[in-house]
Amino acid sequence: MVKYDKQTYRKMAKTALKKESKRVANSYKNRLNFDILRLIKFYKVRNLLIFTPMQTEPNLIMLRRKLAKNCTIFVPFMVDKSLKMVKLRLPFFVSKFGIKEARDSNAYKKKIDMAIVPVIAVDTNMARVGHGAGFYDRFFDSLGYRPVIVFVSIKDMYINDKICDAHDICADFYITPTTKYIKKVCYDRDVISGVRRLNFRSRWWLANI
Repeated sequence: MVKYDKQTYRKMAKTALKKESKRVANSYKNRLNFDILRLIKFYKVRNLLIFTPMQTEPNLIMLRRKLAKNCTIFVPFMVDKSLKMVKLRLPFFVSKFGIKEARDSNAYKKKIDMAIVPVIAVDTNMARVGHGAGFYDRFFDSLGYRPVIVFVSIKDMYINDKICDAHDICADFYITPTTKYIKKVCYDRDVISGVRRLNFRSRWWLANI
């Protein structure tokens, strides 16, 4: 069995996501959006943090009209080495980091009920492998509370091994177009190190929470 460290697996996962982004249609990449909507409804979310997508990430912005009926939507805004929350407003501009961001730079301090976060990969502890800058880690560390955290990606890049560091944020859910992972200890063949794995067609997956 091949053992990976975090840096090696990050590099491999980035390559896989780039290939997947070029290979599949947007409708496939974004079919996880239905599960996201169900999860938001299940938790009765009112304040929601999403993100502006890069080419290799799912596009949740397309859900903004549906979400805005019941939620106040926030997106990250990069400040120095961390993030702050700003209200989602179009149009976006491209920041110096090459990321699309909202023009409103006024930070909001409201408590968020749920945060949906893009990932490059996820390890066996449901910890995040990101780009390595630590923006999200510092952001969540500064909150002083823990919202429901949902990781998303356009390809299943879960690794059944512990490769992340203690400071890396961990999720309650990891959702991809093909598979859903729920951080829950149970004892059956679908469980991986305290994480329950369900395929895309599992209709009653919220019953497993």
